[in-house]
Amino acid sequence: MSVKLVGANPIATLMVGSERHGVLSMWDVAWSVQGHGRAVLTWTTNDDAVRLYSPDPELGSWLATTFNRYFPEFAGLPPIGQPVDCTFTAWELGQDRAHFEVAASDGPTVVGSISKPLQTRPGYDPAMRLGPAQWALTNLLTFCDHAVLEVDGKPVAGRPSTGTTDGKVHSTAFIATHETWVRHPETRH
Repeated sequence: MSVKLVGANPIATLMVGSERHGVLSMWDVAWSVQGHGRAVLTWTTNDDAVRLYSPDPELGSWLATTFNRYFPEFAGLPPIGQPVDCTFTAWELGQDRAHFEVAASDGPTVVGSISKPLQTRPGYDPAMRLGPAQWALTNLLTFCDHAVLEVDGKPVAGRPSTGTTDGKVHSTAFIATHETWVRHPETRH
């Protein structure tokens, strides 16, 4: 097994009833086999593709194709588009709040935030399957009660869906920090 990425990946899904109206994924990569940097993926009900913003197109594409396209939050959504060059005009990432503001080279401005922590706990999945690959993932998860996604100043409808099972809070909005992604070796049959 070998480490492929160390960083953070807050994610929020905005729900109206049982329907998704928006998704955001905020990557802050401290180290990876593709370098370090930032990327944001967003989708709203008006989009015919998931938007990928990154000043580093190679890193952004690698994150999107290696991870996001297999995440359950992205299941059933349109394909992930080509990376759009951008400038991050604001970036805040802590255990209690994640926030970004992006100005895309093709015009739109996008703002996303996750906040109002409900519960924090360590996460560990020794055998997470993402498409053809198996990973071991460790992180610190803060489940939150509030998330916002705005495109060109217009807020996307919806809010995170939250609940509790066996004393553990779950939410469709969480701040995942201290992430380490370790890829299992390929097995040949």
